[in-house]
Amino acid sequence: MSPEQIVDAAIRNGCRSISYTYTEPTVFFEFANDCAQLAKEKGVRNVFVSNGYTGPAAARLIAPCLDANNIDLKGSDRFYREICGARLEPVRETIRLMKELGVWVEVTTLIIPGLNDSEQTSRPLRNSSSPLILPSPGT
Repeated sequence: MSPEQIVDAAIRNGCRSISYTYTEPTVFFEFANDCAQLAKEKGVRNVFVSNGYTGPAAARLIAPCLDANNIDLKGSDRFYREICGARLEPVRETIRLMKELGVWVEVTTLIIPGLNDSEQTSRPLRNSSSPLILPSPGT
């Protein structure tokens, strides 16, 4: 399907938004961006569901078309290094940048017993004064 066909199908079926999910949207970023731009022009909202590894250049490119971004914050930096083979800081930076760019950000954490459910790991995830959690635009 083309971006035009996707947006037209959303409108035809009364969808008020398109969510880019199930596969990390940055994997098909160029296609998602084309869809999002067209959807925005036609009054259809756009939502990314992401692991947060969007990167600053891509975040700045897509932000004008995004209405919301649900970012999966998996745990501490240790959790990211040991379990995911990745780092926490790029995810934190994406959360901050998306909020700075005016995108509504929701942070989701899947709690995995024995891996990221300790008090030390979960405290910053649920503390609204944590540097990970910033006020949403307009609040």
